[in-house]
Amino acid sequence: MKEDLQDPSPADLKNEFRNQQGFNDLFEVFRKALERRIDDVDVYRELFWNNSLKSEELFFFAKRLGEVFPHIGFEIYMWLSGVFESRPAEVDSLELAFLCLKKASEFDPKSDEPYRNSCTLFNPDLRIPTLQSIIFFLKSGVDKVEDPVSIYERLSVFYKMDGNDEMFNYFKQKSRR
Repeated sequence: MKEDLQDPSPADLKNEFRNQQGFNDLFEVFRKALERRIDDVDVYRELFWNNSLKSEELFFFAKRLGEVFPHIGFEIYMWLSGVFESRPAEVDSLELAFLCLKKASEFDPKSDEPYRNSCTLFNPDLRIPTLQSIIFFLKSGVDKVEDPVSIYERLSVFYKMDGNDEMFNYFKQKSRR
């Protein structure tokens, strides 16, 4: 971080997150942001879009933000999921995006958004994430979300893809209520 930025504004921090390269330099900017108690997700979006960071480094920053500012944890992990989803060159990018959605659901269990988004990650050619892992995740949300109808609909689709007509019919019926 520039030495002349003793008390950086959110705009300064965004600029630094955008322009710095490498974990160490970005960590210093991140540390300054935490010291300033900056809890604006928009500032950290620049950090997560920085292509110089490895997946585990991105998770480090997301985990730390969730610990320091739990009220933005959901939004941080939803955003990071989208970042990983947009990195098709990485073999594990869809699995990492799925992991972020699971983490987001821990921060806001009542939201159906992580569950709905997990369904768009499925790659039928690679079978990643697996049908079973998506079904398990969807089922874990049924009793948590405020209105599970959208999850029932998606469960019926995934059970149909899995060739389980009994469960397909069961969740198709539940989705009509």
